[in-house]
Amino acid sequence: MPDAGNAHKPGLGPPRRAGGIARHVVDAIAAPAAYLIAESRWGPEWGAVLALLVALAVAVLRRHRGDPLAVVMVSTTVVAFHGLSAIAFGEGRAFYFPELVVNGAGLAVCLGSLLIGRPVTETVCRRAGVEPPHTAGDPAARRRHRYLTMAWAALWLSHLLPLGYLYATGSVVELTLLSALFAKPTLLAATALTVLYLRRAAPRDPDAAGPPPGPVPANAPAPAAPHRKDPA
Repeated sequence: MPDAGNAHKPGLGPPRRAGGIARHVVDAIAAPAAYLIAESRWGPEWGAVLALLVALAVAVLRRHRGDPLAVVMVSTTVVAFHGLSAIAFGEGRAFYFPELVVNGAGLAVCLGSLLIGRPVTETVCRRAGVEPPHTAGDPAARRRHRYLTMAWAALWLSHLLPLGYLYATGSVVELTLLSALFAKPTLLAATALTVLYLRRAAPRDPDAAGPPPGPVPANAPAPAAPHRKDPA
């Protein structure tokens, strides 16, 4: 019999996923918020130092929560590059120069992969294990990733245009708000939606599939009775 105490556990999935995304967003904006506060008081150098300290504290907290070490290290390294950019250029807005580079590179890679007919999302998702191996060479998979790559190109462009404008005006406050409230949340949401879409859209592996569900035909042979050894 099914466990009545576990009957409602599947319904807890979406809130937990939503809570996880919200937690990642908070973690992502902690260091930029610290940078903004320190930069306005003591300059970009001290802002970069405080941002890195906050990023290290967030990294320890995330490891304590069980986040993968590689993910935590990448997040901390990204903040370090932002801080080094601010120190190297010696101006507050330079903290967000790496975001301009990343979004510009992402847009260029997406458009270039579409031009040569090899959507970059297919390559990335196969290496990450999101796109199953049995769809290799499937025209439907290639078409699916063509649309996905177009969507990611639009996302990079939607980040790049306002970031470029605000970077040109030199508004650190507005750059921080744009990065924290738009760029990072939409990037996390796009990643989650990409994984969800591919898991639902990709066909099942025919070699791993069991017999098709449905009623047993009337003329199907009955299973053999188990053989019992004669005690005599």
